[in-house]
Amino acid sequence: VNLRLGEVDAADAAAADAIAVEPESAEARLVSAQAAYLKKDYRRALEAFDAVAAEKSLPAALRSDALVGRGVVEMAQNASDEARISFIRAMRANRRSAAAWYHLAVLARDVYRFNEAALEQFEMASRFSDPRDARAKKLSRDVLPALRKAIASASARKPGADKRDLAAAAKLLAEGEALQKKKMIRGAIKKYEAALKADPLSDAAALKVATLVALNDKTAAGVDKALGAYRTVIDQQPQKQANYLAAARLAYENKRWATAAAIMDRAIAHDPENRQTLDLLIASLQKAGKTKQGECWKAYRAEVK
Repeated sequence: VNLRLGEVDAADAAAADAIAVEPESAEARLVSAQAAYLKKDYRRALEAFDAVAAEKSLPAALRSDALVGRGVVEMAQNASDEARISFIRAMRANRRSAAAWYHLAVLARDVYRFNEAALEQFEMASRFSDPRDARAKKLSRDVLPALRKAIASASARKPGADKRDLAAAAKLLAEGEALQKKKMIRGAIKKYEAALKADPLSDAAALKVATLVALNDKTAAGVDKALGAYRTVIDQQPQKQANYLAAARLAYENKRWATAAAIMDRAIAHDPENRQTLDLLIASLQKAGKTKQGECWKAYRAEVK
């Protein structure tokens, strides 16, 4: 009650009294941790949240709450990767944790700018929230509609998107496939590129360009072109891990490790339990010299069987 009233010192004192009576009380320790966070005593907050999260005998929901608390503290310290991993761990401990999904979504939207992933996560948060809760009402009334509008607007702003010629794109795509069957690869690539020009949002044409150019043009310009086409595919199919993996592997093989890491970073937002994605993310971060981030994800990867 004191926490809800904003009486942080009183809440902290009451939690201390409760812990003195029952030192093992996870609920009392969580209140103490929350009070410490509000008092900006981040070290004490983290220690308390960690202690609750580590107790396997506790209900999963309580351990999940502790991990969410840890993530919030890490957000306050601008430790975005660490916070993201804490929220993922919280979600894994309790799939129905609205708080875990909500905070993951906030990070995805406001820090990483992964709007499609944020939309998925906010929808999960809304699904698991009490509809009477103020945050749940705000999600359905404001947050979700605004995010859907932003995603649609970004797609509409893509060059040429306002003049899509679907019929021409389909015709050129078919012609490219016919040439590809005849092993006329250069001609096929030109047709696919023309199809993509006719319809800049065609994931089918973009994927054809990406895969064929990656296989047949090993120059720096060819890699640029293939990665650009993969970005189009990913924008249209943000949930499909195979496209992220193909693009990141191409970047990694060409020693573009920061690019590979950035691609995998976005992939993780849609599937934080994909082992191939995690492995490639960690390898890319290490090669890119981002050792601290790599170690954070490596520790989490050890938990994913």
